[in-house]
Parts: sequence; C-alpha cells; structure tokens
Amino acid sequence: MLRGITPSGPSYPPLQPRWLLASTLFLVTLFTTTTLGAVYYLSTRTDVVTDLYLVLDLRTVREVWKNPELIATGLQFSLPVLFILLCHELGHYLTCRRYGLPATLPYFLPAPAALGTLGAFIKIRAPIRTKRELLDVGAAGPIAGFVALLPFLVYGVWKSTPAPVEYAPPDLPMPLTLFLPGKCLAIELTSRLFHGPLPPEVVLDYHPFALAAWVGLLATALNLLPLGQLDGGHIFYAANSRLQRRWASLLWAFLALASFWWLGWLLWCAIVLVMGLRHPPVYDETEALGPKRRRVALACLLILVVSFIPVPITVVDVLG
Repeated sequence: MLRGITPSGPSYPPLQPRWLLASTLFLVTLFTTTTLGAVYYLSTRTDVVTDLYLVLDLRTVREVWKNPELIATGLQFSLPVLFILLCHELGHYLTCRRYGLPATLPYFLPAPAALGTLGAFIKIRAPIRTKRELLDVGAAGPIAGFVALLPFLVYGVWKSTPAPVEYAPPDLPMPLTLFLPGKCLAIELTSRLFHGPLPPEVVLDYHPFALAAWVGLLATALNLLPLGQLDGGHIFYAANSRLQRRWASLLWAFLALASFWWLGWLLWCAIVLVMGLRHPPVYDETEALGPKRRRVALACLLILVVSFIPVPITVVDVLG
C-alpha cells in the first residue's frame, strides 16, 4: 500500500466528457461499418457475386451508397455491431462511474478496410485501487456485450439459410472467392438449434444480424484473452494475481502457436507484448475476492469458451 493512501484509495475528480470527439468518431465508424458491412455480407454469400473489395475506396463507397438495398443491408450490420460494442464499453464506463474512477466516454475506432472498425475503447485516467474494482470493471464490459449480442445471434442465425457450396479444384483458372466466417460454440449451438447438423459441403448464408453477432463474439473473445491488460487479463489478475504472473508467458506462447492456423493471432501477440504480459499491481494487493466475484470470473471464462473462434475467417475458392 502506498504511503498516505487509504485502502479504498484516493478519490478523483470526474473528467470533462468530450462529446464532440466521441460523436464524431461514432458517425465516422457508422459510415465505415455500413459501407464495408454491405461488402462483407456480399462476400460471405453463396448466391451473390461481387467484385467489390473490403477496402474503403471511392468505387466501393459509390457502389454501396447509390444502392438503397445495399445501404439497408449495411445498416442491418453496422447498427447491431455498434450497439454491441457500445454496450461493452458502457459496461466498463458505468462501473468506473460507480467506483468514482475517472474514465473517458466510449470512443469508436473507424477503419478503412476489413469490417470498418477496430472496436471501441474507454481510457481510465487513474490507477485501479482494489482487486474487487479491477474484476468488476474488467468483467462488466464483456458480460454486457455478450448479453447484447445474444438476440442478434439467435434471430440472425434463425433467418440465415443453409446453402450447398461447390469448392473449386486448385487448377481452376478463375474461381470465385468466398469468405467463410469462423464458428465458435455459441454459433454452432445456435445453428444446430434452428438448422440441425449441416452436411460437410453446406454452409450458412448469414443474415446481417448474424454477421454482427459474429463480430461481437470475436470482439468479446479477443478482449477476454487472459493476457496483459486485456479484460481477461484484468479478470485473471483479480482472481489470482500469482497465477496470472506465472502463466502469462505460457499463455502468450499458446496464442503465438495459434498463428499456425490463423496469422491474425500474430497481431494480437504483438499487441499484448506492447501492453505488457504481466498485469501491473493494484493499490491494495491483499484484498481477496469473495465467492460472488469468483463466480463472475468463472462466468467470464465460460463466455470466453463459447465465444472463442480459433480461425475467424477462411477464404476459399468456389465454382461460379
């Protein structure tokens, strides 16, 4: 414990919210996710051919925004995605407010390629004081985001359509490219509920709501990885700080090995290294979590298990 600081830690004045910055980033991200969400939807369909790329160039913007049907499809993707991400960040933000921790408004990160966003974040402008606070702040986001995505997952998978896929042989001169979103336990169980076990050559043509829920599941799983200062790292450290320090390098090595199946994991390995593998201490390291919060930590572990997508995207060649 630092000298002159009580077990509950110091109190902090609230931050002045930067509404203009937050709303501008939201609107820009709404534009990028609507535009690229429409293209992503087309790229995952077996019954549609598109020559648009997941890059925010002038041609893509023009083709999407002159077509009311594509705009509607893009909004069916972007609005649920932003709602899920907002719920995640509001979980963190409101918990910070409850504990008197100064935190910024949720800021969205637009992206000019892929899905149109790199997620959202808040910045906490003060050290976390106790393990209880650390667990509550870390767990509130993933739990809120997971609850928010469930209706979109259920409705979206229900409205999705099983479709046969005829894969192209390797020597075909001009095959078509199909993006197959990866599956996790939550998607697989929901798919089996509405469509039963799918044969090997059959995939789901996803409804935009299902694709939005897929983004939410991916974001939830990435945040719950028990490393560094990701949400999962906060939760793991609060639950067992010694074990988090001891397992940090081993868990990072497992994530690096996963890059043999999907190269994108290398990016997350680099992000975690920049953030630091081991979690920094809180003010009061002596506080033990009670049974209620240990159950919350276990619930977050269960959410990670059902949300984790080992290979988020597979690109395959199919016959036209």
